[in-house]
Amino acid sequence: MSQETDLARRRLYKRAIMAYSGGAGMVLLALAISIHHGTGWRPALAGMPLYVTVFGGITYQFIKELRALNGKR
Repeated sequence: MSQETDLARRRLYKRAIMAYSGGAGMVLLALAISIHHGTGWRPALAGMPLYVTVFGGITYQFIKELRALNGKR
């Protein structure tokens, strides 16, 4: 593997980690607001389709870019 490919792969991993942490932050924020209002964690489950869609989109983009990077070799 070339040094350029290693750098691109490292950037991709870093971007994926940032995206997943942003998605997790979104879920945790909704949960914190729900708990703060005294309703518990159940109302936060109403956003589950959104959470699944966001994490699915992040995963799809990560796999797409990783496959494109592997195809460059």
